[in-house]
Amino acid sequence: MIKNIYEMLQQACEQNKDRIFFVREKETYADLLRKVKQRAVLLAKRFGIKKGDTVAILSGNTPDFVRSYFAIASQGARVLMLDTGLQTNEHINMMKRTDCKLVLAQKHYFIDDAPAEMFDIENIDDTDEKDFVMADVERADVAQLSFTSGSTGNPKVVGLTHNNLLGLVDGAQFYKDVILPGYTFYGFLPLYHIYGVVINIIVPVCLHGKLLLQPVLKPQEFLKDFKQYKPEVIPAVPRIWEVFYKKIVDAARAKHAWTLIRVVVSLRGVLRAIGLGGIVKKVTKPIHDLFGGNTKVLVSAGATLKPSIRKFYERLGFVVGDCYGLTETTGPGNFNFAFRRANGKMYYAGPLLGNELKIHNPNKEGIGEIWIRGNMVMPGYIDNDAANADAFEDGWFKTGDIGMLDKKGRLVVKGRQKQVIVLDSGKNVYPDELEDLYLQNEEILAAAVFEYVIKGKTVPYGVFQVKPGTTVERVDFLIKKSNLAIAQYKWVRDFAITEEELPQTSAKKIKHFAVREMLDNGAFVRATK
Repeated sequence: MIKNIYEMLQQACEQNKDRIFFVREKETYADLLRKVKQRAVLLAKRFGIKKGDTVAILSGNTPDFVRSYFAIASQGARVLMLDTGLQTNEHINMMKRTDCKLVLAQKHYFIDDAPAEMFDIENIDDTDEKDFVMADVERADVAQLSFTSGSTGNPKVVGLTHNNLLGLVDGAQFYKDVILPGYTFYGFLPLYHIYGVVINIIVPVCLHGKLLLQPVLKPQEFLKDFKQYKPEVIPAVPRIWEVFYKKIVDAARAKHAWTLIRVVVSLRGVLRAIGLGGIVKKVTKPIHDLFGGNTKVLVSAGATLKPSIRKFYERLGFVVGDCYGLTETTGPGNFNFAFRRANGKMYYAGPLLGNELKIHNPNKEGIGEIWIRGNMVMPGYIDNDAANADAFEDGWFKTGDIGMLDKKGRLVVKGRQKQVIVLDSGKNVYPDELEDLYLQNEEILAAAVFEYVIKGKTVPYGVFQVKPGTTVERVDFLIKKSNLAIAQYKWVRDFAITEEELPQTSAKKIKHFAVREMLDNGAFVRATK
């Protein structure tokens, strides 16, 4: 049995030694293993890194990040994942909290007077791989540390073990029917984020794929890469899929082709059954070409993908992996992932092998808190008994998210429990549902719906990022039209607009609390009644 993630890497590299792993750099699996060993020797001999030490990584998406991650793990040390978007004082706080001994960082992220030694992660190691010795690392040992927030107060520290990550490896094997060996994974998700670890470090290795890293978060750079390298698997955050959706719709409307596309993709099954599948392919080909023409799987991670967006891409012929989870659950505690298995049966959704998900205490609509347990759930927050007591019950991890399961077993996330809007009537309104509804209007680029009090009455309030030139009156019309699709008590009647991007986290989740604060400070144009 494989005991740790370094052994997993070693096995994959030995089985695929002549295959390309890093696409842009044209480096093989054998190259990857050699450089991981060299970096591990450097850590052990120059810095004295040993089992139980903490070594941080502060870097963009480069091959050195991946090599260093496995090198640190091979020595039994804990990888501290530092978000490059945080402030210096936050990084220093995290280093102190975890007794960090060394930081592997790109030069421009170096911190003066850091509490740990800084070393250039892009350094070319001149060590001899033959001096490599793997530490005695067991499954129960902590492999990586991540903070639940970057505040300088007392954020919780998530400690994921080698067993958690190997649980991910085991679960990923289920998807071998749809993600084949040799597929290229596009790597723009930040590697310090749990989904960067999952989809751009662990899974490409364990499924014997390739990795095309992209350190620049610009859609135009993505499109260049898609055209040149034609990746089969493209992971992104929901916000990116929403942006591409809007671009596709806008381009189709400009060519007066949107109605045709909608009709053809909605009837694709019928058209194929009567021998007219060529029409479907012809109509959808320009959209597939946007992603390079070879893409099979789209993965959404880091936040909730709106069901309407998932259905849009599925109807275009992509397999869409819509994953739900948290850092505490090693990422994908559940996958909405519709594809046909080798035995001919359709698979729609479920947790990865060795894990369970349930809706706790559901109401009459089947909505309740999402609970998860299994081999991918962390043992607990580091040195925080109070937080662990609140987070676990009978072995289940209480996510704090609200959701339900549809008829096919797909998870529909309604939002954070603390963000549920409770009206004066006692009825609940779920922001995610409303945001999905209003985002179906092409002029609305982003949406934040939250609880607000107007004239002593609790209401759902919306703040919308709109296309330049879109008026309050136009948005009012769009919202009223969208409201006809839902119960009247859920209607957003009060709203504000802005052409500026709404504040977001590094995972591109909209910061509702920050939006509300900006609203109170007069940052947006309010609709007047």
